[in-house]
Amino acid sequence: MLITLLMRTFRSSKDPNQKEPEKPKKAESPCQHQRDSTNKESSIVVAYETDKKGKCLQCKAESRKASIYRWKLTTCLILPYALQALDVTIVASALPWIAADFGEIAQLNWIISAFNLTSAAFIPFWGQMSDIFGRHWALQICSCIMLVGSAICTGAPTNAFGAFIFGRALQGVGCAGLNNIIRTILADKVTLQENAKNWTTFALTGGLCYGIGPVIGGYLTAANWRWCFGINLPIAFVGILIVFFFLRDDLLGPQPIPELDECEAGRRERFAKRMTTIDIGGQLLFLFGFGLLILAFTWAGATYDWNNPAVLVPLVIGTLLACAWLYYEYSMAPGGIMAQKLPFQRPMVPWKLMKNRNISLLCYINFATGMAMYSVLYFVDIYFTIVKGFTSDQAGVQLLYYTPGLGAGVYISMILCNVWPRQTFFPLFLGSVIEAVGIGMMAWALYFEHTPTIYGMMALTGAGTGLRFMPGSLHGIGFFPKHISSVVSITGVCTTFGGTIALTIMSTVFNNTSGISRSSPFQNDYNAIQNLSDEIKYQVVNGAKNGITWAFVALTPFMVMCVIAAACLGNVTITKDSGDGTSGRRLTHGSYLLSLINKNQKHEDGIVEGEV
Repeated sequence: MLITLLMRTFRSSKDPNQKEPEKPKKAESPCQHQRDSTNKESSIVVAYETDKKGKCLQCKAESRKASIYRWKLTTCLILPYALQALDVTIVASALPWIAADFGEIAQLNWIISAFNLTSAAFIPFWGQMSDIFGRHWALQICSCIMLVGSAICTGAPTNAFGAFIFGRALQGVGCAGLNNIIRTILADKVTLQENAKNWTTFALTGGLCYGIGPVIGGYLTAANWRWCFGINLPIAFVGILIVFFFLRDDLLGPQPIPELDECEAGRRERFAKRMTTIDIGGQLLFLFGFGLLILAFTWAGATYDWNNPAVLVPLVIGTLLACAWLYYEYSMAPGGIMAQKLPFQRPMVPWKLMKNRNISLLCYINFATGMAMYSVLYFVDIYFTIVKGFTSDQAGVQLLYYTPGLGAGVYISMILCNVWPRQTFFPLFLGSVIEAVGIGMMAWALYFEHTPTIYGMMALTGAGTGLRFMPGSLHGIGFFPKHISSVVSITGVCTTFGGTIALTIMSTVFNNTSGISRSSPFQNDYNAIQNLSDEIKYQVVNGAKNGITWAFVALTPFMVMCVIAAACLGNVTITKDSGDGTSGRRLTHGSYLLSLINKNQKHEDGIVEGEV
C-alpha cells in the first residue's frame, strides 16, 4: 500500500511541461477472420496481418474481390437482362402495324399472347435447369433461343403469320430463362446485403427498359416494325460472347445432389443421372395447365365471348391441370407419395415455399405489379393513339413519363433496403399504396382527358412499381435462401400472369363499354378513325375514352387487395453479415404492422421453418 501511494505521488509531481503519454486507442472489434480463429476456451485471438491503420488485409482483399465480382456481373449480364426487359413492351406501339402488314388484324392479340404464354409457362423450367445443369449453360441456351426467335420474327414473310407467332413464342421461352437465371446469379455466392446491392442496378435497368420499350418500338415502327426484333440480334450475340469469355468461370455449376453418387461417374453418366432428377411430371402439368389458362384468358373477351367453347374448354382443363400440379408438388414434399416413388426427383417448386404465408402474399403482390405495369404500357398507349390521334412514335413518347417514376421508385427502394431502415416491408407496402392510388386516379384523369394528371399518374404508378422491383425478390430469398431459383421462378410467373389477366379484363371491359366491337376495324386499324366524318369520329373517340376509363376502374379492386396483402406481410431486416450462419437477416414471420404494435412479436435471425 505504501509503495503504491508513493508511486501515485511521484506521478502527480511530474514536470508539467512533460507530454502526457498517449492514451491507448480503443481496440476495434475483431474482424470476421479474427472471430473465426478465436480459441473459445482461452479467448485468444490469432493475429492477422494488418495495414498501417490496423485493418485486416485479408478483409480488404475479400472486399476488393467482392467489388470486382459485382462489376463483372453488372458488365457481363446487363445486356441480356436489358434485352429481355425490352422485349416485354417494345411491340406495344407496333401491334396494329404488324398485324396490318400480315393481314391478320383479327389475330393482333396473338402477337402479345404467344410471348406471354411461353414466358410465363417456362419460368420454373429454367429455374430447375439452372440448378441441375449449372447457370452458364442454361443462360447461354436461353440467349440462343432468344436469338433464333428474334431472327424468325425479323425475317418472317408477310404470308407466314404462323412463323412470326412461332418466333414470338421462342422469344418468350428465351426471355423467361434470361430473367430467371440472371436474377438467380445475382443472388448466388453473396449475402443478402450484397444481393441488395447487385440487384439495384438491374432493377433500375429493367424498369427503364420496360418504360422506354414502347418509345423505342414506336420510332422503329415509323421506319419498319421489323427493327423491333432485328435490334435483338446484335445485342443477343454480343451478350453470348461476353458471358462465355469473361463470366463463365465465375458462375455456379450444377448444384450438388446428395442422393446421386457422382464421384466416379463419367460425364455422360453424370448427365444421365441428373436428367432423372428433373420433375418431369410437375413440369408437364405446369406447362399445360398454366399454358391453357393463359390461352383461355387471352382469347376471352378479345377474340371470343366468355361462353364460347374456345374459352371454356381450355379454361376448365387448365384449371384441372393447375390443381393437379399443386397436388403433385404437395406429394413431392418429404414423406409424400410421389417423393417415395421418385426419390431422386427434385420438386420444381418445393411445397414449403407454396404453403408459406409470406411467399403467398408476395405472389399476389407480384401479380398486382404485373397488372399495373401492363395496363399502363398497353392501354395508355391505346388512349393516346385512338383518343388523341397520335402516331406510333408520338404515342410511345408519351409513355416516357412512366420511366422517371420507375427510376425514382427503384432508387427509393435501394435506400430503404441498403441504407435505412434496411427492411423489405416498407418499400413493398409503400409501393402497393402508391400504385393503387396511381391506377385509381388514372381512370379519373383519362375520363376528363386531363393530360398533366395522366402524366403525373403514369409517373406515380411507375414509382409504385419500381419500389417493389428489388425488395420483392429480397423478401422471398430472405425467408428461403436455399431456394433462390425457386423463389425467383414463382414470383416471376405471378408477374407475367398478372399482366395477362389485366389485359384480358381490360380488353373485355373495353369491348363491352366502348361501343367498338371486336370485329370493328377501328379497334385495330387506328388510321381508319381519322378518315371518318367529324360526327362519327367524335362518337368513336368518346366511346373509346369511356372504354379505357372503365378498363382502369376494373383494376382498382385488385390494387386495393394488393394494399391489404402488403399490410399483412412479414419483414426481412438486412443486417451486416457476421458469418455465423444465421446472420445477414432478421425475420418477422407474422404481420410486421402488428409487430410494431405488439412488442412481444417474435423475431428470428435467419431461421425459417423447415430449414433448420
